[in-house]
Amino acid sequence: MSVEEIRAGLAEAQRLPNGRAKAERLELLAVAAKGESDRVLEASLLLTLVSAYEYGGEREQLPITFARLLKIYDEFPTELGRFTHDIHWKLKWMSGSLLLNPAVPLPAVRKWLDEFESRYRQRGYSPRPVRSLRAWVAQLEGDDDAASAAMDASIAAPRDRMADCEACERNDWGDLRVDLGDDEGACREWEPVLAGRLRCMEEPARVLAMALMPLARLGRLDEARSAHLRGYPLARGNVSLRKSIGYHLEFCAQSGNEARGLEILIEHKAWLTRGNEDVHQRLQFITGALVLLRRLAALGLGDTPVGAGTVESAGSELAREADEICARYDARNGSTVMSSTLAQRLNQEPLTDWLPLGFSVQLPQTRKPAPAPSVAASLEDELAEAARLTRLRHPDARRAWLRVAKRAEESGEALPDAARAEIDRRRAEKLFETDPAEAQRAFLDVAEQFAALPDPGGALRARGQAVAALARTGDRQGAEDAAKVIAEQARAAFEAAEISAHDYLVARRSPVNLAYDALAQREERPADEVKELAALVEAEIAEAGGLEDTAVAASLYELLAQLAHWASDPEAAADHLSSATELYVRAEQPWFAAAPTATLAQFALGRDAAQAEAHARRATELGGNALEPQLAAHLGTLLVEAISRQRGRESDIVDAALRASARWQGISEPDELHLRFTAARAYHATGRHAEAVTLFAELMPRVEVPYGRQGVAMSHKTYGEALSRLGNRKAAAEQFLLAARGLEDDPDNVLAYAQVSWSAAESLAACADAGTAIAAYEKAVELWRGLGALGPAVRCRRSVAWLLFNDDEAERAIELMREVRDELQAVVGEAGDSGAPEAAAELAETEKQLAQMAEAEG
Repeated sequence: MSVEEIRAGLAEAQRLPNGRAKAERLELLAVAAKGESDRVLEASLLLTLVSAYEYGGEREQLPITFARLLKIYDEFPTELGRFTHDIHWKLKWMSGSLLLNPAVPLPAVRKWLDEFESRYRQRGYSPRPVRSLRAWVAQLEGDDDAASAAMDASIAAPRDRMADCEACERNDWGDLRVDLGDDEGACREWEPVLAGRLRCMEEPARVLAMALMPLARLGRLDEARSAHLRGYPLARGNVSLRKSIGYHLEFCAQSGNEARGLEILIEHKAWLTRGNEDVHQRLQFITGALVLLRRLAALGLGDTPVGAGTVESAGSELAREADEICARYDARNGSTVMSSTLAQRLNQEPLTDWLPLGFSVQLPQTRKPAPAPSVAASLEDELAEAARLTRLRHPDARRAWLRVAKRAEESGEALPDAARAEIDRRRAEKLFETDPAEAQRAFLDVAEQFAALPDPGGALRARGQAVAALARTGDRQGAEDAAKVIAEQARAAFEAAEISAHDYLVARRSPVNLAYDALAQREERPADEVKELAALVEAEIAEAGGLEDTAVAASLYELLAQLAHWASDPEAAADHLSSATELYVRAEQPWFAAAPTATLAQFALGRDAAQAEAHARRATELGGNALEPQLAAHLGTLLVEAISRQRGRESDIVDAALRASARWQGISEPDELHLRFTAARAYHATGRHAEAVTLFAELMPRVEVPYGRQGVAMSHKTYGEALSRLGNRKAAAEQFLLAARGLEDDPDNVLAYAQVSWSAAESLAACADAGTAIAAYEKAVELWRGLGALGPAVRCRRSVAWLLFNDDEAERAIELMREVRDELQAVVGEAGDSGAPEAAAELAETEKQLAQMAEAEG
């Protein structure tokens, strides 16, 4: 291979993406160059190969290549003088690779660091980089005090042109702080990088990944979510950022986002098999993968396919490899730092039950049950729990009794008669909505079971439920007659001390319940009937108050609130709902207080958004895990709406919207997606465009699910704006053009059509697509003129003129600029003394730009 061929090969290789293919090509060229006499060419090749190893994740390959480079440099200092800075800059990379390679003994590392420091001293460079590496030596040996002191010495040393960029230095400082157990200090060091003020080739991607767990541990969950949304797209698929991908996997596993973590792992499944990456990068990636795989296995997903195996097999294989790598490090370092760090990360508890990230991916169905607890609950324990929940009147009581039934069926164990009666009652309740006639017969059977126990209170409750089922069948008269009988029986039983006050109150209100249900089903509700029923409910409230049953009184206040609503008395309705809420809380049944509090939130939304927010939050808190999914989802939406109506709360919308979206999952896809779009728009509105772009990219394929034509177009518009703010003008132009296509021929959205046409033109112009940009500008001009918007139309035409001018069509450009000037002069002239300030301002600007064109052309 000739020198010319080597040079051509080098130029071609430099255009390849970082990775094994590029390194292999450069390795072959370096072998060929060694046989030539052109040392400058050989040095250029070796320096390029060093960069390929560094950014291709193969840092263990650096020492041999760099030793050859230094030998040439020392032998031919004059010829290679031009490379002095580059060689000494990359000397740091090679020194770090020695430290991170467990095959290199620490004495050899220290000896080389002395050589490194000596070379820098000879050249007059600051010792700042070498002292930083000495800090890492001390940390690996387990001497935290020495590590901290060495890093402080590095920071105190003067910065010069050989110091790492500030972003990379901040990376190291924060990384050491984390290893020393100082998350807060680490985040303080990283703050300029996280905020975007410092960046470099691999920053902020690395710091965003490293900060995930420290931010989450500090409770700064919104920032942690932001770091994932911003950081993962930067690290995705980058072979030199395997370590960063490992951190993203760990974060997903520890924040209730196992499904997202699995999605990322599958996307990088090729990395599960070891390639040519250096051992330290390998360890950091597989550690993050192991945290995720163990979490998935604990969820019963051990059989889920991952790469060439399953979650369980991949986890076992990677665990063996990680242990082996750590053992090598510990033997080399004379400490247990690496193995202890691995154990700590693998054994940590999840940081939060759930932090919604904005992705709809879900875990596959469990393929085998998760490991059973060491001490399984007995049937007797489950019976006791079901009875406890029943006494509390907890919504989970029904599920608890059905679990008891299933457990007894599977084990063949006999159940007490009282338990069988309660289970049959719960089964009858499941029939109520689907088959009221069958439910009525089942409730009557249950009533007989309770009567035989004897449990007259249970029998009365079952008969009351049978009455409600009978009314659902359409036999309202029969139901009303039966309800009166039950109410009388309850009175007699209570007076005879055979039933509790609660059972008495529940049974005696059957006629009221039937009257309420009948009125609710009517389209017209006469005021006198509403008033009459309200009086009956108030009488029941008085009876419940006299018997000190706050739970029954609370449920009656809910009825009274609805009656007040039908009577068009919102203030009374709100008062009754407040009474219901407080009485449920006093009765220690907060789960029932959620519904009236949610209705209070809905009532308050139109007049006091802050109060609506407070009610919605309280309803969610009161309901807790007992909230029905539909109500929980509705409350989430209500909270988002309440926050969005308050000024300055844009940043709070994101978390509320993402949590609400996840609650709608499986209930309503349009609501779920709309709320995710709401979060994306909120990110954009607050200037967090990278997060917005990540969410929009995930959502846009399904944009037509929640939105019609206009909503789809406006979503493309906002996505385009966010892309434009990030400097991705080509992708932004695509979105603006899609938005324009959706708005054309829509007479109600001409203004929006003009705006997106202009935005598309601006982005296309920035991409040097002059022809398409001019067409978009001309369309915008047409629309602005139709709207009578002089200023935007003029600015678009001037932009067209400059595109023509820069495309070597100066004559057409100047002609167009003069045409614009003449039209503006006519407008200003026609305005006379009344003036036309906008036209005058645009005229002045046009004359200025015309003069600039003429000067440039002349």
